[in-house]
Amino acid sequence: MNDEYKYEYKDTERADTDLQIYKAALHNDWNDVCGLFEATPELKTKPVNDRLETPLMIAVGTNSSHEFVKQLLNNVKSYHDHDKWCGVNNSGNNALHYAAKVGNMIDAILMVQRLPGRMTRIKNIHGDTPLLLAAKLGRKDMIDEVFKKYTITLDDESVNLIIPAIQAGLLDFAMGIVCAIPEDMITPNALEALATKPEFFPSGNRLGFWGCLVYRCMPTIGIEIPKEHEQRDKLLQKLATRLEKLESAFKYVKTWAPAIKNIQDIKIKNELGNAIVKIFCKVIEIKDPVIASKVLGSSIAIAVKSGIYELIEECVLAYPGIIWSEFEGYNLFHLAIKERQVQVYNLVYQMSGHKAFAASELHGEEKLENALHVAAKLAPSHLLSTITGAALQLQRELQWYKEVETFVEPEHVKALNKDGKTPWMVFTDEHKDLLKEGQQWMKDTATSCTVVAALIVTITFAAAITVPGGNKEDGKPIFLNERAFMVFIISDAFALFSSSTSLLMFLGILTSRYAEIDFLYALPKRLTIGLMSLFLSIAATMIAFGATLALLLNDKVTWIAAPVVMITSIPVGLYALLQFPLLIEIVWSTYGPSIFRKQSSRVIY
Repeated sequence: MNDEYKYEYKDTERADTDLQIYKAALHNDWNDVCGLFEATPELKTKPVNDRLETPLMIAVGTNSSHEFVKQLLNNVKSYHDHDKWCGVNNSGNNALHYAAKVGNMIDAILMVQRLPGRMTRIKNIHGDTPLLLAAKLGRKDMIDEVFKKYTITLDDESVNLIIPAIQAGLLDFAMGIVCAIPEDMITPNALEALATKPEFFPSGNRLGFWGCLVYRCMPTIGIEIPKEHEQRDKLLQKLATRLEKLESAFKYVKTWAPAIKNIQDIKIKNELGNAIVKIFCKVIEIKDPVIASKVLGSSIAIAVKSGIYELIEECVLAYPGIIWSEFEGYNLFHLAIKERQVQVYNLVYQMSGHKAFAASELHGEEKLENALHVAAKLAPSHLLSTITGAALQLQRELQWYKEVETFVEPEHVKALNKDGKTPWMVFTDEHKDLLKEGQQWMKDTATSCTVVAALIVTITFAAAITVPGGNKEDGKPIFLNERAFMVFIISDAFALFSSSTSLLMFLGILTSRYAEIDFLYALPKRLTIGLMSLFLSIAATMIAFGATLALLLNDKVTWIAAPVVMITSIPVGLYALLQFPLLIEIVWSTYGPSIFRKQSSRVIY
């Protein structure tokens, strides 16, 4: 706090003067108060309101009164005057805190040049220095342009910047600190901060097919984990150089193709995230086993919920025994099953024969629940909501159950828990509401599509009887020898057959028994065939309609025939736009590659 001056409205003249200074600082109006400051220089550093804000704080906080700040600091005579400018408000913030809060780099650079020393080390009531506050707020530009160039000196308190830097996404800054300080100063608790940030790892980025392709083609930083302190210094220099080169190489891409530059930024963050995890694991590895188990255990529990299998993999490689620890009452793989984190569960495929021990473990107070009991419970709602429709959600739950069923020992399939229930009984009880929602979703979808399919069957059958142009006296169509007529009759027949198939599939869904196991293959298969047939029938109907228009209008209004035929493609495009994503998701979920598979050749245990 600023104990030198307590602000009170006792003197009316003083209050008017403070208000004048206050407004001048807000509006960058130096001329209005320059005479006042010349007459009474001490007013430059004294508070002007009940928040104990000085003119410098107010001007810096606007992020626009740069001339006012420049004129204020022009007359700093000696180092002994610096303390006067380091006054704090009622929250303990000085003017440099204000600059960090609003991102005012112009005035921040000016202050650290004119007022070096104590201002950068003052802590507010939350214990934050200006640098720590900038790190917490993610002010990467300010850290790079202000603190790194003018004020930053890595000392014993620098370690406190690692966690805020990670939380703010400033991984290069965090990496710089980790590489610059001795290993015994590195706090392993920062690993927990990384465990809450899935976007810092490849598994946490959803780039799509083309995004992943670009990601793989992107150049890498090539970070090597240092072994000695001197090597870390060299690594820090090499890291800065390579980041600068990559930034220079992609400066034009940033303007013309921001999506590609964004992927490059993602790849850099992923590499930095992996490197920091490896350094932390290396540090934890040499610490006391009890400390290592405690720190890694809490980090792994968080990482499982976030789905960051890369972090877990490094932790297990550094400290293999952690794989048998309990996390919230579960072992690693049981917790992955409970949280439905498929990439974490897939680490079991990277184990040697020891995975048999993980499969046989029991948990719970009475040690009666096995992994299949865990898989039988309903998945967290926030993960279920990422899947379209209750039917596909139930299918995913069944896929999990069937996968774990092959993982556990045969006797566990019929084992009873403390409530006397087998895993399948638990599954039925836990998913009864989802089953009802899945039934309703299937019925609603099938009913809507049945109406459309029945309508197309009716139209195409009638069109086949009453062909365009009519018939001759011998019953043959008038346009029988026209090429467009053959297009019409073939597409009409195809539309009739495909819509009939679609209608039968949807009727089969409506009359299904709707047992849980039907949602694994039977019902998705019928829905897939029905939607695909319906799409083909709509497309064939539009082709038949276009051929009819070509027959009837070609000789009369040629200029109208072509545009109208092209317009017929709009319904097909709309169907593809609206329904194809669902169709692709159903096909991929039912017939695509299994989500349970080996992800890496590294053996973790």
